[in-house]
Amino acid sequence: MLLKNFFRKRKRSFLERLDPAYEFKYALEFAQQVCEEEKTKEDQILILDYMLSVIREDLKYDVLTNIFYKEKWFDKGLRLPLPFPYYYYNKEGIKFSIYEADFKPKKVDLAKECVLVFPWHREKMRESIKNIGKNEFVFQRTNHKAFYFSPVNICFVYNGNHSIGAGIGFKKGYIEAAEYDVSELFDHVYTDGLYWYNTHNNQRLEDDLLDFRIGIIYEISKIKHHIEKDVT
Repeated sequence: MLLKNFFRKRKRSFLERLDPAYEFKYALEFAQQVCEEEKTKEDQILILDYMLSVIREDLKYDVLTNIFYKEKWFDKGLRLPLPFPYYYYNKEGIKFSIYEADFKPKKVDLAKECVLVFPWHREKMRESIKNIGKNEFVFQRTNHKAFYFSPVNICFVYNGNHSIGAGIGFKKGYIEAAEYDVSELFDHVYTDGLYWYNTHNNQRLEDDLLDFRIGIIYEISKIKHHIEKDVT
């Protein structure tokens, strides 16, 4: 949702994007039909995994290519919120944060993973494209910084956007990211495709939802998580 405010809507072939709230609604309806109509857990997970994979690719490249569709004022850069709420509350109202837990370093393949980068400077992007296009991508611990969120499998870059963006486009290299477990939110947080909410009292959380597709990925991952728990 928030990205829709930063980036003007554009036509995709003969179709225009629907309102994010409706796109979220229809995607979750599809996922719900999968759970109700597919007879086996194996087929349910297979279809949900397919949905997640396709939506991640849509999100990944839509974010990456925005620099090509923007006028030069876009060079000023963006300060975007994290993809998932910084704080959540349990049933007793006690505040927790997944970001304050000890993280594990995660190796992230730029060719295969859903890595969200927000390149904003035209000249820097051109230089990175030339550099990575002619050479290998080299991970620089002091420059390339990101969070990786499992089990939703989304990597969010907050430093080194231009070189990482070039690496993604050329499908070269890897980075290391601090990994956090989003499943800790599943019993306490939900989204309607526009905002995040406290599951226990339905109050809206302070954090903005970065993009409705992140909300879809979150809710479908939650459904899949509960299916897998039932299987085991």
